[in-house]
Parts: sequence; C-alpha cells; structure tokens
Amino acid sequence: MRTPVNFLLVNLAVADMVVAIFLTPQLLSFHISFTHPDGLIGTVLCKLLTTANFTYVGAGASVFTLICISVERYFNVLYPHGAKGRLTKRKLKVLVPCSWIFGVSLKVPAFLSYVYVKEVGGCVYLLTEEWMGKLLSMSWFIFLGFLPVVVMTALYSRVVYALWFKSSDNAGNNSQQGVMKVRKRVTLMVFIVSIIFGVCWGTNTVGYLMVDFFPSHKFHTIEASNTIVLFNSAINPIIYALVNERFKEKFKAMLCCSRRRVRVHPAGESHGIENNTNPTDAKIETGRN
Repeated sequence: MRTPVNFLLVNLAVADMVVAIFLTPQLLSFHISFTHPDGLIGTVLCKLLTTANFTYVGAGASVFTLICISVERYFNVLYPHGAKGRLTKRKLKVLVPCSWIFGVSLKVPAFLSYVYVKEVGGCVYLLTEEWMGKLLSMSWFIFLGFLPVVVMTALYSRVVYALWFKSSDNAGNNSQQGVMKVRKRVTLMVFIVSIIFGVCWGTNTVGYLMVDFFPSHKFHTIEASNTIVLFNSAINPIIYALVNERFKEKFKAMLCCSRRRVRVHPAGESHGIENNTNPTDAKIETGRN
C-alpha cells in the first residue's frame, strides 16, 4: 500500500497525533490545579507546551497535505492518462517536508512572542501593539480556514461532477466501471476528511478571532473550539475504516488481535481492473505494491 496518496494519509495521521498530543495539556490546564513555573523555564514551557503552539504546526501540516491530496485527485480523475499533476515519490520527498515547514512558519511569531508573566499568572503575547494579535488571528483564519476551503471546494467540485454526474452518462464496460468504483471510494474518503477538517478548524480559527475581538468570552470559546479540533483528530481513522474496504479489513484484524492474514486480491480480480487502469487508484484500493 506504499502509494503516494497513502504516504500523504500517513503524514496527515502524524499531524493529527501532533495536534492531539500538544493540545491536551492546554485543555487539562483549564480543569486541574496547575502552578506554572516562572522565569526562563516558564517561558520555555509557554513556547513549547502550555500554549499548544505545536498544535498549529500540526494543523498547518494537515491543511497543506489535504490541499496536495485534492490537487492529486483533481489531476488523477480529470486527466487520468496524462503525466501532468501526477504525484510521485520524488515529489513526496519535497511535499512532506514542505507541509511541516508551512506549519512551523504559521507559528513563528507565537514561538518568538509568548512569555510567562508572573503578575498575570499565565502565558501572554509580548506584542507592542494590540492590533498585532488580531493580525495573527486573522492570518490563521485565512491560511487554516478560508483559503484551504476555497481551494479544496473548487477542486473537489470538479472531481465530484466528473465522477458522480458526468461519468453516469458514459458508464462504459465492466472494466471502466471498476475503475470508476475505485476512484469514487478514494475520492469520497479524502473528500469527507477535508470537509470535517474545514468545519472543525474553521470553527477554531473563528473562535480565536472572537477571543481577540470579544475577550470577555475567552474561556468558553477556547475550550469549545479546542474540543472540536480534538474531535477532528479522532474521527479520521473512523472515516478511513468506513469508506476504504482495505483499511477496514486491516483495522478490524488489528483490533481483534487476529493472526490471520488478510488476503490481497489482484486488482483485476477484485474490481475488474485491467492493466491500463491508473496505478494510484488500483493500489489504494487493493493494497498492491
């Protein structure tokens, strides 16, 4: 199953784990008695842990990865026989590091500006002007919410039309129907993941905008938006299991601690896919190398 799209899904899963691991301490600190150290140690903790900065690094990597997947689906479905836009392992060696560089770049101002202030009793932005904090929240809203949703909506609308509406008029033979079935499953899985990401992180970024413009509702807004983000990280494996048959079989075997081997069906036997099908789609569904 070592296909380009599956590598991107692994990268997305790692980003989900980063989000959950580094967001949990902030959520717990709302409900437990925690004495934050001050001085240099307190500032380091603010930058690396208690303000959940790495959560947004994972979010940046996630949104970059989802856009890459949507671009791959666009070219794979609309131009299946061309090399244009084809995702290769060589491109992955660039795209995966770039996803994390993008995530880090979103939080560079926070890494530099967060300090612990003993008089306040918490971590605060060390900003010279109030508008700077609002500008940072706006940038997160644009790059984690608005722009990704616009790009993915534009790409997936073309893909959905080509697969579910245009293709119904030209069903073709059994071989082509098998190809369409595989492409629909793969596209449906990543499409649902993208929608949930947009809803959850869009809500989160809007919540932080509200905090900057209406600070009186800070506690409940942050707690609610962060909980929605954790839901996004937890729901993705369930989506994979519900939509992808191959993933479902492996996931079921792992949970049941079964020693049986899941039989790998050749592409042509499972879905009637011939040798001229797109190898990316065939591999994703059947698990062939």
